[in-house]
Amino acid sequence: MAGYILTALVLTGYLSCKKPFSPRLASVTTNFLAVDGPILSGDSTIITLSRTTSLSDTTQQKMELKAIVSVENDQGTLYPLTEKGKGVYTLGITNFSTTRQYRLDIKTTDGKIYQSDFVPMKVTPPIDSIYFNQNSAATVLIYVNSHDPTNSTRYYRWDYKETWSYVPLYQALYEYKNGQIVTIIPDSPDAINVCYENDLSNQIFIGSSAKLAQDVIANQQLGGLANGSDKIGHVYVMQLRQYALTQDGFNYYQNLQTNTENLGSIFDAQPSTTIGNIHCITSPTDLVIGFISASTVTSKQFNLHHNDLQISAPDPYGDIYWYPFRFYSSYYFPPPDTEFCHRNTFFVAIPTPFSDPPVLTNAENKTLAKGDSLLIDDVLAVPGPGYVTYFYAPKNCVDCRLKGGTNIRPSYFPLPAY
Repeated sequence: MAGYILTALVLTGYLSCKKPFSPRLASVTTNFLAVDGPILSGDSTIITLSRTTSLSDTTQQKMELKAIVSVENDQGTLYPLTEKGKGVYTLGITNFSTTRQYRLDIKTTDGKIYQSDFVPMKVTPPIDSIYFNQNSAATVLIYVNSHDPTNSTRYYRWDYKETWSYVPLYQALYEYKNGQIVTIIPDSPDAINVCYENDLSNQIFIGSSAKLAQDVIANQQLGGLANGSDKIGHVYVMQLRQYALTQDGFNYYQNLQTNTENLGSIFDAQPSTTIGNIHCITSPTDLVIGFISASTVTSKQFNLHHNDLQISAPDPYGDIYWYPFRFYSSYYFPPPDTEFCHRNTFFVAIPTPFSDPPVLTNAENKTLAKGDSLLIDDVLAVPGPGYVTYFYAPKNCVDCRLKGGTNIRPSYFPLPAY
């Protein structure tokens, strides 16, 4: 008994000593200029200017507006950039000389002048190939191969735009629209069976052949797509861009990669100051974030169809009856739900002459006019002579546009294949 009393007293004392902890963050100077983007020859140069903020600042991004931005070569020739809004400044496709050096000039509205160091215009070799593998967890890992036969690149960087298509749980042949049943035309502005989303890479991908006899980049990983990701549920497209770097540029991105992606355990490298090549001329003690490189750029597209993957996806309904009326895809939008996505049936009399799309009764029209259902398809099975069966289901299970993407296929995207 005494032991229980002692334990109770200890716990009471421990709990009574607990106090809310509100950490006090050390006051730090912020509002430093951050510069992002390379100078590109043969492509558009896009520079983004923003300001650093403190952890307590509720403003997620503080963009630098109304700056004067130019590319300058080592002979004093200026190439002005145009402000596009939201801190973005652009220079149209320009073929810079590979025998000259270039820097970025910036003048902000507070009168401060910033300049990067002059850097050579590097020539980027072509991308040899892009391929994928799957690991034991069925994660899709994407790799790139490249090489420079002149052995003059040595340092590489990559980024990409990714686009993926997704399909709804059911394929729609018809749509109830403005009181009428209309036939859906695939790959048209009114199509609802395939939609598309895109995103930009948000990691730092760099590689070096400096320690090799030949300037060869082999099996360089470009991230992965997790098993179950909606990006690989239908068709996935990566538009990869490759840039040549100087050794200083490579060191900058490697340090930035360490500070942003490789911290979190006692075995990781300790954070360090990331010094770029941009300086404030009018106030030399001001810190500037960023590194300006200059190069040509090469690109290559990689297409991945879900049928190329080794992914097991059991029928979510457990009923073979449902399978013929769904896309042959490993993953669907929305996630299959037997209750929410249950199909209902119309038995429609076949008119003479036959009508396609079908002519519905007033009661059937009222059902679809509620706005929560779409006529999706027809089958050969009929309840009797002179009738045909049509199915309808909730819009969220039929109309891919409700997920938030677009139904307009990008010009570079392969034709839909199911």
